[in-house]
Amino acid sequence: MAPVIDANMKLFAERLDITSSRMIRDYGLANIEKIIEEETKKGNSKAINFAREYYSSPEKLINVFRLASVENKFTLIHHMDEETRQKILPLLKDDELVMGLYFFKQEALLKMLMKVNIKELARVAMAAFPLEQIVLMYTEDDMANFFMNDDLNRFKVMEQLQAMPADVLQKFIENVTGQPSEDVDHSEVFSNISNLPDDKFREFMAGIDPDVQRQLIFQLTKEEPKNLTLFQNETYVNMLATLQKPDMIKPMIMLNTDTLIKMVSKLPPDLLAAVGAQIDTHKFAEFLQDGHMDVIEDNWMI
Repeated sequence: MAPVIDANMKLFAERLDITSSRMIRDYGLANIEKIIEEETKKGNSKAINFAREYYSSPEKLINVFRLASVENKFTLIHHMDEETRQKILPLLKDDELVMGLYFFKQEALLKMLMKVNIKELARVAMAAFPLEQIVLMYTEDDMANFFMNDDLNRFKVMEQLQAMPADVLQKFIENVTGQPSEDVDHSEVFSNISNLPDDKFREFMAGIDPDVQRQLIFQLTKEEPKNLTLFQNETYVNMLATLQKPDMIKPMIMLNTDTLIKMVSKLPPDLLAAVGAQIDTHKFAEFLQDGHMDVIEDNWMI
């Protein structure tokens, strides 16, 4: 007696444009999921359309199209149009986005960092170096410009000026007055400095001994890290340029997600697909179901 298929499977086979004889020959007692999987691999568009309707859950989509495979994710993302591919990036974790930065040359990364918000860049610098080292790396021009910044709180400067270590304070007093520190009324010196007009005060602080400036900056930034943002991007980019690329990229996890996305989005399609292939499998399945099943229908070549 020749094998037969039941009525339901016959209707299923007809919908996938599979003849009864081929259904029996190729699949025998295989279940629907197995048949759809095999037919999609063969490029059967009707099987793919059926899967679109039948596999309504991400889990089923993952199973049929083997989306857990990094290679399969890469293939699908690589075949997306540019607009759709870019939509993958916000679905990645920050550490996954940072991995994409390794595809850039160090010079390109430094150029992009020149345009990053100074608050983010200061966080990167703090993650890359201890504060003591950052302060030692400031140039004299950096420090002079710091004290000329209108956003620097002069009252905090005076507070920290008087709280400097004894040896630094002695050097400051002697440089300002030209007299031995013990022969000078310190309170009078500080009073005279405090009474300077804003512009004169900033010019005065910008011109004092660099060693004293460095100590003051250390105290001011240690007490209020936001003072690190009173420097220019170039200052921190120059610091980061002293590192090897892996050591420079690691602290860039401190950049905002939007900034990381903007940077990674500049990669060419194949490298962008490689970054996108790190996406969580469940998120990727949901993304495909949310209006992007055509990616599978048009490009299922795996």
